[in-house]
Formats: sequence, structure tokens, C-alpha cells
Amino acid sequence: MFTQKKEKFYRCKTCGFEFSNLDVERVCSNCFACTGCEVYTCPSCASEVVVKPMKKMQP
Repeated sequence: MFTQKKEKFYRCKTCGFEFSNLDVERVCSNCFACTGCEVYTCPSCASEVVVKPMKKMQP
């Protein structure tokens, strides 16, 4: 059973463009060091839009 993503809107700090999380792909895609970060690429200027930064890993 799949759950539908909730739509959220974000604004790029570089160019001010507003976009939906449903319209773009996340840059981060559950890598080996997954800490729950959420990063997108602005569709207007290609800057990174960091919603939730990567947490520092504990040694």
C-alpha cells in the first residue's frame, strides 16, 4: 500500500522562485548515510534548496 505525498511549497533563497515538492525530485535519495535530510534543486536557477540539512554522523 502506497501513501500519497503531501504537497509542500518551498521558496528558493537565491532567486525567490516558489515550487512544490511534488514538481521536483529530491537531490538526496536515501544514501548509505541517510539521516533524513531533504534537499531539492531549484527548477529556476538550479541552486540547492535545503529543507532539512544532513545531520552530523556520530562516531
